[in-house]
Amino acid sequence: MFSDSELQELLAMPKAIRDKRPARGYVRDGAQRRCDLELDAETDLHAGAFTVFVRQHLRFIENFSVGLRYRTEALDLGTITVVRYNGPHGDISRHPDGHYAKPHIHRLTSDELQRGSLHPTERHRETTDRYDTFERALRTFFLDAGVRNFGDFFPELVQLDMFNDN
Repeated sequence: MFSDSELQELLAMPKAIRDKRPARGYVRDGAQRRCDLELDAETDLHAGAFTVFVRQHLRFIENFSVGLRYRTEALDLGTITVVRYNGPHGDISRHPDGHYAKPHIHRLTSDELQRGSLHPTERHRETTDRYDTFERALRTFFLDAGVRNFGDFFPELVQLDMFNDN
């Protein structure tokens, strides 16, 4: 089982993109576009254990999700979703914090793992002003996740530096 600090370490440890599918751009998947990444961590202990999913709705472009998955060695756990960076899902929220209408981040917790959840639940989220578009969310995610070579695969994200503080 992982502690909250170990989950945070998984997120922050230095990584590099090894493979992107599709190699360029995104593939259409129903009402969304998507791509998937395989990452290598800088430690042999975690080599090849990380993947990233990137999804964006084609019409409601503010609705997106970028997540980091970690393939554990534990047979009872398998693959866990460490974190998910989401855009707004709509202007109406069933929750007091209004997170459906705001960019927000879901982080997996040790409590959730102990209860049997392998993914962050709705209860553990934080609204954020660190990004306001899909591109800024993707860049923020890569920086938070320690992905050093994201500009090789997403050159448009490097250009954000020229005009923004992020």
